[in-house]
This record gives sequence, C-alpha cells and structure tokens, in this order.
Amino acid sequence: MTNASPVVSKKSILSFWLCLSLLLAVLVPVSVFAAEQGKKTVRVGWYESPFNITDSYGGRSGYAYEYQQKIAAYTGWEYEYVKTSWPKLLEMLQQGEIDLLSDVSHTEERAKHMLYSALPMGEEEYYVFVSNHNKSISLDNYATFDGKRVGVNKNSVQKDLYLAWAEKYGIKTELVELTGGLRDSLQKLSRGNIDLYVGTIIKKGSDAGRAVPICKIGSTPFYFAVNQNRPDLLKELDAAMNRIQDENRYYNQQMYSKYFYNSDFGAYLTPSENDWLSHHGRIRVGYRTGFLPYCGTDAETGKLTGALQDYLEIASSRVKNAKLSFEPVPFDDVDTALDALRKGEIDCVFPVSYTDYDAEKAGILVTDPPMHAEMFAVIRKRHRKYSLKDIESVAHVKGHHYHENFLKKHFPRWKVVPVNHPAVRFQAVNSGEADCFLVTSYRLNSLAEDFSRYKLTTIATGVDMTLSFALQRDNHQLYSILNKVRNLVPDASVYSALAAYSHEEKKVSFKDYVGDNLAVVIAFIASITAILLGLLLFGTKEQKKASERQKLISAAENDKVSGLFNRGFFYEYARRFRKDYPTWNMDAIVLNIEQFHIVNELNGRAFGNNVLHCLGETIQGFLKENGGIASRVEADRFDIYCRHLEDYQALLDRFQEKVNEVSSHTSIRLRMGVMPWQEGLEAGQAFDRAWSACNMVRGCNRHLMVYNEEIRARETYNQRLLNDLRQAVENREFKVFYQPKYNIQCDPPRLASAEALIRWQHPELGLVPPCDFIPLFEGNGQISVVDKYVWEEAARQIAIWKKKYGIILPVSVNLSRVDVFDPNLGEIFEALIRDNGLTYDALKLEVTESAYTENAEELLKVMERLRSKGFEIEMDDFGSGYSSLNMLSSMPVDILKMDRGFILNIEHNPQDFRLVQLILDIARNLKLTVIAEGVETENQMLMLKNAGCDVVQGYYFSRPVPPEEFERFIIREHDEEEIQDESPGQMRPAPLVN
Repeated sequence: MTNASPVVSKKSILSFWLCLSLLLAVLVPVSVFAAEQGKKTVRVGWYESPFNITDSYGGRSGYAYEYQQKIAAYTGWEYEYVKTSWPKLLEMLQQGEIDLLSDVSHTEERAKHMLYSALPMGEEEYYVFVSNHNKSISLDNYATFDGKRVGVNKNSVQKDLYLAWAEKYGIKTELVELTGGLRDSLQKLSRGNIDLYVGTIIKKGSDAGRAVPICKIGSTPFYFAVNQNRPDLLKELDAAMNRIQDENRYYNQQMYSKYFYNSDFGAYLTPSENDWLSHHGRIRVGYRTGFLPYCGTDAETGKLTGALQDYLEIASSRVKNAKLSFEPVPFDDVDTALDALRKGEIDCVFPVSYTDYDAEKAGILVTDPPMHAEMFAVIRKRHRKYSLKDIESVAHVKGHHYHENFLKKHFPRWKVVPVNHPAVRFQAVNSGEADCFLVTSYRLNSLAEDFSRYKLTTIATGVDMTLSFALQRDNHQLYSILNKVRNLVPDASVYSALAAYSHEEKKVSFKDYVGDNLAVVIAFIASITAILLGLLLFGTKEQKKASERQKLISAAENDKVSGLFNRGFFYEYARRFRKDYPTWNMDAIVLNIEQFHIVNELNGRAFGNNVLHCLGETIQGFLKENGGIASRVEADRFDIYCRHLEDYQALLDRFQEKVNEVSSHTSIRLRMGVMPWQEGLEAGQAFDRAWSACNMVRGCNRHLMVYNEEIRARETYNQRLLNDLRQAVENREFKVFYQPKYNIQCDPPRLASAEALIRWQHPELGLVPPCDFIPLFEGNGQISVVDKYVWEEAARQIAIWKKKYGIILPVSVNLSRVDVFDPNLGEIFEALIRDNGLTYDALKLEVTESAYTENAEELLKVMERLRSKGFEIEMDDFGSGYSSLNMLSSMPVDILKMDRGFILNIEHNPQDFRLVQLILDIARNLKLTVIAEGVETENQMLMLKNAGCDVVQGYYFSRPVPPEEFERFIIREHDEEEIQDESPGQMRPAPLVN
C-alpha cells in the first residue's frame, strides 16, 4: 500500500494537466472568436478638406467621412479620429500609428509600406490653380508659367503628375512641397507665397473663392490605405466596399459630384476672356427700340430702358474676377442692328429668336436665351370663340425675322400677311385682312388701349418665344462671356423686370385723344349743354374703356381656371409683397400634381379643370388665413409665397384632402417642395430651390421635401450636365452600348437582336449614369439631341456588322415623347436606312408605355405612319404606367416589352408569375411578340420559356457592352452554324417569334 500511493499521485497529476490543456484549447479560440465578434476601434486619419469637413458647430461631413460611415454599417467599426495634415498622416500610417487613411493614390513605393483597398473609392482630378487676382499666368502662353513657384503636397501623386505635365510642355518652375492642410495651402496662394497650387477641385465655400482653376493636368484612382499590420481590417474593408459599389455602381461618381463639383467655376473669366475684355473695353449692345418691356429708349433721357437695362446692370457685377461694361446702341429694327453687327459697328444684338440652324444660315452665333415669354394671338372680338385651329393667316411686320422663325417652327400652316409697320397689324386684323398677329404676354398691358380702339382681344398660344443675343461667329470669347453671364443672372430678376416694365403707363398724344373723342370736342364747341352731355358720354365711354382695359390686364395677370396669378406677373407681385411687408418671414412652396396629363387623358379636361379650380380656391382660403400670394405657374404646378410655417405636412394634407374630395373615383397625388425663409434670398431664387426640392420627391414614397444641401448639390450637378451637353455631342463623349436579346424558344437560345443604350464618358466627371442625364434632358426638352445621336450610331454599327459578318442584326432604339412629335421623324429614319444601306426592319423603334397616355391620338397617328413604312414598333416598360391589357388591341404595336418589375420576383411569388402568364396569353392571342426585360437568373429564363415568352434580355446573358465586345455574341453564332449565303439581307441570328 505504501508503494501504491506515489503511482496514484502521478496519474492524478497527469490527468489534471491533460484536462487543463483541453480546457485551454477550447477556451482560447472561443475568447479569440469573441474578440473578433466585438466592435473594433479603427484609428482613422482626419485632415480638413472636402474629404473631411468640420462645420462651425463641430458637425462632421465629407467624402471620406460619409464613405466611412457606410463602411461602418457593414463592419460594425467604431472610429477614433487622428487629426493633422494629410502628408503627416501618410507617414503615421506607414509607421503603424493609424489604421486607415483615405484619398491615397497607388504607387509601387507606397505599396511596400501599406495595404490598399481592392476597389478605389473614386477617381481624383487634379488642376493647376491660381489666385483669383492673378492675371499674369495664362494657359494660352506656357511661358507665363516659367520661374513660378508651384505648391504641391509632399509625397503626393499630383506632384508626379505635375512634373510630367510640365515636362511635356517645356515648363520650368520651382516646386514648393506643402505639408499643411488645404486652408493653409490656399492662404499661401492668396498671399503670394506660391504662384500656383496643384490640387483637386475645391468645394464651393469660403476657400473656393481664393483660387481659380486654369487647367486640368490629369487624374488617378484613389483608395483607402490600411496599416500593413492590419490585414484583418483590409478583409472587412474590401467586403464592405464590394457591397456598397454592388448596391450602387455609381456611388463613387455621385460622391465626387456631391463634394467636389464647384459651382463657382462659371463665375470667373479665363485669362484669355479677361484679355479680350481688357483690350476690347465696353461691350456694344445693339437693341431694338420701342419693344418694351424688353427694351426701348427712354423719351426723356434717351437711354436704354426695359428688362434689358436691368439685365445688363445685374450682369455687369456678377463675374467675380472682372467688371463688365456695356454700351447700349439703339436701332429701329433688328435687321438694321444685324447689319451693323456684320460691319463691326457693334458687338452683339438683342433680341433675336433663332434656332442654331437659322443662326448658322445667317452667319451668326446665338447665346443661351436670357429671356422668354408666352406668345398670344391677337384676334377680333367677334371671333373671341376662336381656337388656334380656326386661325389661317397672321399679320407679320417685314424684317422681323425672329417672328418669322417662330411662325415657321410652331405655326407653319398659317399664311403670312406682310405689313410695313407694327401699327398696321391692328388695322389688318380689324379689317379681316388677317386673322391675327402675335404679341408676347408682357406687351399686353402697353397695347391695351390699341386693343380697345380696334375691338381686339387675345387667345393664348401656349408656346414660348425665346430671346437671345446674336454675335459674329468668330467672336468665341464674347460668346463664352455672355453665356457665363446668362447662368449667373437669376431668372427671377428677369421675370420681375419684365413684369415691372409691362406696367408702365402708355402716354397718349393730344391728337390721339381728339381722334378717340371727336364727338366730345364737337359737343363742347356746340354748347354748354352739349358739353355736359358730352362729358357724361365721355365719362361712360372712358369707364367702359377702363373696364375693358382692366379685364384685359386681369386676363393677362390671372389664370382663369384657378383664379391665381400667372407666372409672368407673380414674381413682380412677390417682390412688391416683400417690400410692403418687410417684417414677414416668407416661405416659398411649390405644389405639383403628379401625372396630371394622364389624369386629363383618362377623365377629360373638364374634370381636370375642376380639380385645378378647387385646388386654387383652397390655396386662396389658406392665404386669407396666413397671408401671402400664389400662382398657377404651369398646367400642374402652383407656387405659394406665404408667411413662415412650422408644419408643412399639415398644409400638404389640407390640399390633398380637398383633391381627394373632388376626385373620389380617381387617385390623384400631390407632392410639395419647400424653401423655408432665408435672409437675403430673393423670391425667384427661393422658388427655384423649392422646385428642386419638389422634383426630388418624384418617384419616392414620400410627398414632401424641404430644400437642403443635398438638393443644392444635385441642382448644381444637373446644371453642369445641361451646360456640357453640346460639348459632349461635339466631342463624341457619348458611347453607345448594346445589350443582346435572345430567342429562348430555340435550344440553345439564339441571338435575335440588340438594344442600343447610351453611356456618357464625361472628361471631368467620369462615367455619368444614364439615370442622371436621361430624365434631366427629357424634362429640359433636349433629349432629342441624345436620341438622334444614338439612332445614327446604331444605324452605322448595323451597317458595319453587315459588311463584316454578312448579316443585318436588328437593333432597338428609343423614341422619347419629344421625338414622336417631330414632323420630320419619318424622313430622319428613312435617311438613316437609305444612307447606311439597311432594310426597314433593321431599326426597331421603342416607345415607352407612358407616352401612349399623353396626346394618345396624335401618337397613334405617328406610329401608324412609321409602321406603314415597314418599321416595327415596340412598347417599352409595359406595366410600369397607366395602360391596361385591353388597350393593346387598339395600339399600333408589334412587340411588347414587359417591365423588369414583373420578372423580379417570379421565382418566389406565384402571383407575380401568374400575372406574367396572363400577359403572355393575351399577347399571344393578339399575335404580339413578347420580350422580357431584366432577366438575371437561369431559373427566371426557364420559367419564362415554359410560359411561352419569346425573347429575353438581361444580365443572365449579358450586361450592355461596347460594340467591339458585342461582336463575340455574333462570332459565337458563326461558330455554331454557317451563315446562309443565298440572301445577303437574311439575318443569321434567330428571328423574333410572332
């Protein structure tokens, strides 16, 4: 027994250590796992710049900050901010003192000391900046750069880019390496410590005004950089960035536009423009006299008066680095002024209303229009029930070419009756020699007495005439200056000036007075009794004239349906209202009826007018309680200028309840944008912002939006895109991609056709997503420029493939609502077919479903004409709008494209799939081919095939690709089966099934 004890003791000890080892083996991984699952604190570099912004209240924002918050949503990271300059932070990252740094460009040397994110966080553009008072350095002369001190961030990529750029152009400068932040660098530039600064676009703000960009030197992708000892962070970072960019493939571009686009750029003249201005001096502006409220000569001073005078006065001080000076020169008519322009006696002419084509024929350039107004047709009172369809002839003053161009464009069937002087038009209409003459809305007041004398009245044409400056075609510097000024003068100031000058009293001569009141004068001479009688008659007559004049003014000022002011006069009254009640804080509110044109189409115009009338009454009732004025600005838009409110939702609910009350059997939704009171903001500017806010609601579930910084950034971005459209077309920045469509009733599926889709590779903004510019150009009326570009490229590409592969592969192109009402549409497509040697079935024309509900009768006629020529019509996005299946039988449609919303959930929602089957059954009975859009999985494709769908299109087969990449689909078809030689026009890919 005594010998057994030690043995037992050894076994016990051995067992104890084995158990302890097993326990530790279990517990250590668990503790590590728990630590990994806990929140990580990441030390992130903070440097003041557009990437990291600290406001006066300590709030944080910025490109990197917002990106990092989104990353934290997927990783659970918490941040510890380390604040210093970017160059110092880069050194700290290399030394392991911080974990994460944004805006790091890739170099081989840096990659040895840090880890890079797999995806870039954006692409950075680098510019050379000068101070806003520097006029000695010009891109027109690279020698002006020599010997200058150029500031660049230490160890930065822009340093290498600048050196390469300077070497390319033989520029020799002194490099100054900067280690401070952006504010410090700009202070050095402003004080003259450096002559130039190389950096990114500076966000608008207090710093932006110190520097003016003069040229772009290059761009590079930039990344998040991670401490090389933290690969665990890199793995989580890459996963989060993949999710962010997968959910929104344009996230980087949107962030860059939000935080870097500087709307102050247009407020500066380039050195060459400044040079032209300093050598040229005052800009001589030829204008037409006697054309108030636009322009005229003051009888007492002999100087320019009217809206043009106000416009030039505002424009003279809007440019930040120059003072513009204008010299008005009067002319009796525009033709004489244009002759003076060609002789070099003046620099520009106002007003002209030329299209770009008319201007090219006339040998002139026209600027973007600073003014426009609705045109009215003046007719005889006894024809007050006339509509525009009843008018057959128009009196027109010889030589007034801007009216000639307007008539050719909008009323080509009217016969022109030429007259020698504007005054003769009244007699021509009164005598029946002409049915009407045209006048702008702002001139109605000044012509009121003439209307009364000749027994005339007006009807609205519903069409605006634009008025621009004309200048010589080789004067590019002045053209650029005037267009910059156009974007800097607020529209509200122009509207206010037009309304103000339209109210100036017309001075009546003694001769006119005697002519109008001859009976009174004779009665006065005859006897005192006759005088008294004459005075009584005169008073009655004058009262009647005043009443008629007031009615005419009221008709011009007020919208007859809603009872509110119309757009032209509203802004002037808003200005007066602010002057009369200076202590009131006024909000600008824009109210819009969604899809109102469709409401009219489905329920009739009388129903729509009743909705507008009731809404107008409700708005007036609100204004009586709260104070303010309102206007029906457009068919479905109301502007309300009222005392500041605290509860905007309650106001929207009040208006919505009224609309619901008068449209109990129809769903009508309102949306509202608000610009709250802001000191120093003009009414017109406030309504521009409220309208932007209202547009942000479009397509959202919410119906109220209050203007904020995000909307301002989007508004600035949109204006940039509009400004760059012409340049994009000229420089071929638009690229046409092609997405294949496959006939899935073949086994295996066969290539049937393709759809042409546009992409915009902007030289400065990068890839601009279609969702950014297509709706914008549609709303602005410029989408036809883009559409025609796509048509031409698609036709040319089909011809290339025909020559290269011996096939004609049909391509679908989009027609917008603007395109379908172009009177030359048929001729345009016939020319494309003829010039490229194609057949009519080569181009398939896609019209969105929503277009069929707007001006449906006219659209059906256009579609029938195109079908009669041999074109096939596709209804795009079917099911996304207001049409119904039973409407299809009456529509001129060959192919139905089901909206991707139908396809999205067919794998998981039996009800969605049954709806798809129903559409396919009805389409089959109507002998319509069906194309399913947005097919992304094999299971979706097989379900559609079994249900009888003919053709599918979507990411399952391919995303849209460039034409050279698309050719692999054609080549694949070649490999599977030889091309038939007996018919050169025979399409090798599988035809669409009917």
